Amino acid sequence: MAKATGRLSIFAGTGTLAPYAVDAALAAGYKVQVLTLEPRSDVTKVKVIGVDVGNPLAIIWSLKIFRTTHIVMAGGIHLSDKTREGLIRFANKDAPAASASAAPVGDATLAALGSVLKKMTGADLVGIHEIAPELLAPEGAIAGPVLSEDEIGFAQFALRTARAIGALDIGQAAVVSGHRVLAVEDIGGTDALIARAGELKRLGLAGDGAARLILAKAVKPQQPSFADLPAIGPQTIANCAAAGIAAIAVEAGNSLLLQRAELVDAANRLGVSVVGLRLTDG
Repeated sequence: MAKATGRLSIFAGTGTLAPYAVDAALAAGYKVQVLTLEPRSDVTKVKVIGVDVGNPLAIIWSLKIFRTTHIVMAGGIHLSDKTREGLIRFANKDAPAASASAAPVGDATLAALGSVLKKMTGADLVGIHEIAPELLAPEGAIAGPVLSEDEIGFAQFALRTARAIGALDIGQAAVVSGHRVLAVEDIGGTDALIARAGELKRLGLAGDGAARLILAKAVKPQQPSFADLPAIGPQTIANCAAAGIAAIAVEAGNSLLLQRAELVDAANRLGVSVVGLRLTDG
């Protein structure tokens, strides 16, 4: 395979994905710099620049100085409402400040900013899966006990529920028991959802019947492909086991498996099923 010749700027968010992205990009042949929102001691080998999303012009300058040809986002990027408002105003300079069109609208913030970055730098925004395709979840059993046919049906229901709340720009995940929705992800994130489901189980409000708890994560239908694909890692497995969630369903081809060897080991050891599914209409 031919080596890449581009110059890649990686926006490093939270989590363990950033150093993996650096290694994958270097192995592919990119020249790499990292723009980080918080100090990162785990990102080495390349130049690291601290940036403030509230100052997009400084970010654009850093991209231009590096002669960036490609941009990738690696890890979670959490934006306050105030920051979202500022980015939307920056991306829609001609819109009145009080206009409804300038209000923060979730993932549209990143999509709008991506368009501005492309226009002002010429760089293409790409997904981390385009740099490291091995991260994408395959279809079928991934780790842990194999689910029954009924449980596969419940997992499909959970995945459709996750997609539905994603369409409302609420979150990417849901927890179900059979065909009963117990909780959905909100701005607090997946870890908070898992903890909430665990508390419901502890209180005896859910999970004491025949249908075990299932967590599902699906990509939001409106989100840009370069940003925030659903992801699970070994810590997700541990959190689910502690909460009494028996299985995790991820959208095959649209979700990331982080630290995959450790994830598989944790799932097998803790008895948490992990399966990749395609969304169905049923």
